[in-house]
Amino acid sequence: MNEPTRLLIIDDDKSLLLGLAETIRREGTYQITTADNGELGIQLAEANLPHLIICDLMMPPPDGLAVLKTLSANPATATIPFIFLTARTDEKDKINGINLGADDYITKPFSKDELIGRIRAILRRKGITEANEHLKSMDKISLLSTKIQALVQNFSTDQQELAEGMAQMLALRDNETADHARRVVELSDRLAYELGLEENTRQHIHLGALLHDVGKVGIPDSILLKPGELTDEERKIMMTHPTIGKRILQPLGLPPTVIDLVYHHHERCDGNGYPDRLTCKKIPLAARIFAIVDVWDALTSDRPYRPAWSQEKTIAYIKEQAGKHFDPDVVEKFLIVIQRENKGR
Repeated sequence: MNEPTRLLIIDDDKSLLLGLAETIRREGTYQITTADNGELGIQLAEANLPHLIICDLMMPPPDGLAVLKTLSANPATATIPFIFLTARTDEKDKINGINLGADDYITKPFSKDELIGRIRAILRRKGITEANEHLKSMDKISLLSTKIQALVQNFSTDQQELAEGMAQMLALRDNETADHARRVVELSDRLAYELGLEENTRQHIHLGALLHDVGKVGIPDSILLKPGELTDEERKIMMTHPTIGKRILQPLGLPPTVIDLVYHHHERCDGNGYPDRLTCKKIPLAARIFAIVDVWDALTSDRPYRPAWSQEKTIAYIKEQAGKHFDPDVVEKFLIVIQRENKGR
């Protein structure tokens, strides 16, 4: 079943707002959300990421121009098509709206056929744009595979060069992803050593840790760079990154340990992880090692929607998740690594 097209309508005239919503709803599979003021409109746009926004220009502050300006400054909402409705015919208002990124400008009164026609035209253009972006994303994946192949060839002789090259490559999409990759590599190395793994396996875990989020190259910017928490729909898309990562890396002839870590690092011991819902000992050891390191770094780092947790709070959480999210045996060794690290400071 196709997903309904989400529209957000913002207008301080409540009777017009409800009438407009009902008129549009009758014309197709539209899911309509309404806001009777600009502030609420901004909140709903950021929370729901509609496919199209229709907004009155003349409202109590924030007016339509202020709403558009705010949403245009947010990477998650900047590309949402935007139609202004207004009773004013001032050319200056129209130019200001277009300069801020408005896609259309409809003057009241307007006919139902005119409004529906313009909505469909803009959504059609949006679909074409998204298809082109998908093709560009596939080109990025192809380019990324080529870069990874060159880096892998240097792995046996210069790990630092590989690390720096990988960090620079990941920074093309998201600086936080690149910084995260650097941090988790070091901690993964120490944990693998504490577990007594042989050097060859530790090298493969090192490489897998560097590459663990490489699949995020296939995630849209509106989701990857979103400053707040993801919606359920966005989270489902984000959860595809291990599968994308496996698809990128598998043709490169990398060791199975590397692919296992990239593909399975979001599995959980209780079977509630993804993508394959594996239970504890069925999860490859490299992925069980990295799962703890990944969560540790995520929780002890600042996020746009929450401050970093303290080490004490994070340690308590990891202990509580032993046997649920994490392998208890790996948790035991991880806590030794953290304790030793803290003593060395």
